[in-house]
Amino acid sequence: MNFVFIGFPWLLVLLHLALLIYVCWVKRSEPAEATFWLLVVALIPAGGIVLYLFFGITRVDRVDRRIRRLRGSDWSGCDDESELDWPERVRGMLRDFRPSSEVACLLHNRTLDRIFPTSLPVGGNRLELLRDGSSVYPRMLEDIRSARSTIRLQSFILMSDEVGMLILRALEEKAAEGVDVKILFDSLGSFKSYFSRFFRQCLFSRKCGFEIQEFSKLNLLAPWRFQLRNHRKLLIVDGRIAYSGGINISVENTRPATLPPSRYIHDLHCRITGPVVALFTSSFFRDWSYTTGKNLSEVVSPDDYPSPEPCGNDVVRVLAGGPGDTYQGTRQFFFATVALARRSLTIITPYLVPGSAFIDALCLAAARGVEVKIIVPQHNNHFYVDMAARNFYPVLLRRGVRIFEKTGIFSHTKALLVDREWGIMGSSNCDSRSFRLNFELDFCFEGGDFVGAMEEQIEVELNQSVELSLRDVGKYPFYQRFISGCCALLSPIL
Repeated sequence: MNFVFIGFPWLLVLLHLALLIYVCWVKRSEPAEATFWLLVVALIPAGGIVLYLFFGITRVDRVDRRIRRLRGSDWSGCDDESELDWPERVRGMLRDFRPSSEVACLLHNRTLDRIFPTSLPVGGNRLELLRDGSSVYPRMLEDIRSARSTIRLQSFILMSDEVGMLILRALEEKAAEGVDVKILFDSLGSFKSYFSRFFRQCLFSRKCGFEIQEFSKLNLLAPWRFQLRNHRKLLIVDGRIAYSGGINISVENTRPATLPPSRYIHDLHCRITGPVVALFTSSFFRDWSYTTGKNLSEVVSPDDYPSPEPCGNDVVRVLAGGPGDTYQGTRQFFFATVALARRSLTIITPYLVPGSAFIDALCLAAARGVEVKIIVPQHNNHFYVDMAARNFYPVLLRRGVRIFEKTGIFSHTKALLVDREWGIMGSSNCDSRSFRLNFELDFCFEGGDFVGAMEEQIEVELNQSVELSLRDVGKYPFYQRFISGCCALLSPIL
């Protein structure tokens, strides 16, 4: 017994050392994250191990293999058109809507071709910029109620509040009419909805007439799945209308009188019509296939891909970043926008915790004469993220990057505009989670009226913002700078 009693602590020490060695090996390509987790595991032996199991292990390779297996022979190409898989059929459908060679050969398009080789630019689209939930949800409901064949809804947050229930009831009615309705939500982002009786009935009893799936359920046998969240926001109606951007399904986006102003959210979304909707549909079904475990060919319906028709003059490219699509694709296109900017670059983001490499890239862009502007909320909904971001402000300001804090309610807007000629909008934040872990959905736009609409919106955001100076950040009290530095240490997992 004494031998067992004495040996047990040594066994724990050996296991602890083994975990440290494992962290060094697994995180060898990410020195900053490796250092962070080594400190956590070394300084908090028991708790650090638990934290690492849930937040440190990602197993992106396993997710990637599963997604590719479920897709089958994606992009393989066949001589017999009847044997083509759906992704290849979609490429064929969109062949007539490729932009002109002049547009396709632009440097940013050639760069994005290499980063996202399976998602090419598509012309003939119409993009309509929508501001806040008060303008987005009525348009969504109008299109939902006019649906004839299919509705696909995907959201990181699907609340069971007034807005969520209104949309779910509308979907229930359309399902009763025979419309094929599929809903996909993130289990962590929508956690509060599990307390709603109606939501539980839809999810577990299947009494609502539509299919609903939860992405990445909590599994104690696979705690690493906790890290991989589906942050995409998407609604597709009849394969012809898509909504995408940063707005979740929540009453907080409508500024109701029942909530305090501190919970109000300002955000942007986009209504999209035209041939590119087919690529948004493909993104939805890749996630649906992964969640249900069914092959892509089993879940796709011909009604989801009607014959494409031109609707406008916007050229759009869908940018699906994350495991199974383009891993770290979000990180790559953020870096690409900085590298490709010649005159100006404006970034609107609620969270600015991208890591030191991206901060250096922004500073280098400013050094070569690019006017770099970053718009962040003055009042953030996550205190620790706000503090971590402020740690980078002095460096950015000293190097010529201009930082604006949007006043008023919390701004959840995410967009980039490059040289006032092209830009990117969607679900991605400028932070480590969007760069490395989240399933994100964005789109690149150019060549049409939407560029002007985004430019006007940026001017509105700037007019409602206060520009920071080095003198302003120099006035931060010591305790705030100390907290900011401590929060910045958490950047690898924020």
